[in-house]
Amino acid sequence: MRNWRRAGVVTVSVVALVFAFVALLEFLTPSLAYQLRDRVVETASGRRGRTYRIALGSAIGSSYRAGTVLNQHLRDRAGYELELVSTVAPGNVRLLLDASQRIDLAVVSSVDDDAVRSSGVYGVAALEPQHFFVIVRTDSALRDVRDLTGAVNPGVRDAGHPPTLGERVLDYYGLLTSTPGTGAPVTVVRPRGSNVADFESGHMVAATRTQFLRSPLIDEILNTADYRLVPIRDHEALARSIPGARPGFIPAGLYGPGRRIPSEAVPTLVVTQLLVARPDVPGRVVRDILECMYHPRFARDAQYAFTESTGRDVGGLPLHPAATIFYGRNDLVTSDRLGRLSFVGSVLVALFTLAQYAIRLRRNDSLRDRRRLLGDELARLEQLRGQIAGDSDAGTRRALVCDADEVLSRAEQQAAAGQWSSEDIQALRSLHALCRVSEGRLPASAEPPPVPVAAPSPR
Repeated sequence: MRNWRRAGVVTVSVVALVFAFVALLEFLTPSLAYQLRDRVVETASGRRGRTYRIALGSAIGSSYRAGTVLNQHLRDRAGYELELVSTVAPGNVRLLLDASQRIDLAVVSSVDDDAVRSSGVYGVAALEPQHFFVIVRTDSALRDVRDLTGAVNPGVRDAGHPPTLGERVLDYYGLLTSTPGTGAPVTVVRPRGSNVADFESGHMVAATRTQFLRSPLIDEILNTADYRLVPIRDHEALARSIPGARPGFIPAGLYGPGRRIPSEAVPTLVVTQLLVARPDVPGRVVRDILECMYHPRFARDAQYAFTESTGRDVGGLPLHPAATIFYGRNDLVTSDRLGRLSFVGSVLVALFTLAQYAIRLRRNDSLRDRRRLLGDELARLEQLRGQIAGDSDAGTRRALVCDADEVLSRAEQQAAAGQWSSEDIQALRSLHALCRVSEGRLPASAEPPPVPVAAPSPR
């Protein structure tokens, strides 16, 4: 029974120490606590070896090409790859939130309202900015986007998915709103073939695309002098009406024969592609992705120009915990962390001081009890010594000496158990020796035996 009780006390003590350590770790270093907890959860859930899926939009888009480069670096550095999923980009947030689709990460646009409104979407990194292109034939009389009429392809999306940026721009200028007797100025059409083929066949008179500046898609359309870009002259006012967009310019001389298109900088909208993840994506995967993305070789291979300072701005989305740790690994020590360290240090000093006080108090109590017990034993021996010195009967004196021996024997046993100091036991031994000395002396009240007197010899 005693062993079980001892085992229970040890178990409770160990559990209490573990909880105290975890609480202290969570308070002092939340990042380390998260990494340990994340690794335990991933191992316990059996997801360690599974392949994670990332939705990247069109298979011919720049995001998909960047995903291919990312997989090459992940394979070389971390030993695994992501499964690249081709999707319709405006619907990536809904795919991410749909558990049946098993999408773990996705690339979305900063103007995608679903990303901001959803509670299960966490930012990982802001990628390369994208520009909004309005493309028409060179012989078109159109000089401003607000003057668009006819069939326009504003981008591709599935039914029920959020509108494309092109549709939002057209709606801002009221080009999709019907007027009595004439209808809407713009008719939205979906692609039948390639962009150039749809232009040549008359299927559309204009197209809007949101692409990187170095996009092969834009290069293909503007490869000849048959097409040009339409400016958005009030791009600053337009950007204010579309959250996640900002005003910008398409530099002159990027495209076409002799790099003459456009002939001057074209005002337009700029949006940012965001890499987002579900909250249950392990921190290990997020950290591996970020380490690969911010390696200089990835920026060169993917033709990206971004840094950690720009990559951490994910358009108002909460950062994934692992991304927060990654971006903050080189931050200066904040006053909050210093305050936590000083608080824990003060608590430890206070606990040490209290422990010292408790030890000293216990030691003083023990010393006081020992002195009281020593006084009782010395008083007992002193009493026995007085009785021995005052008793004339040899048998009684021997019995009293035996009592003194018993007192000293008990004290010797207690000294062996550490209850007496060497000075204490020496004092008892000295008084006990006096009892032995008193045994051999006669009491002062006893008369000495008569001394025989020799008879006088006869003369």
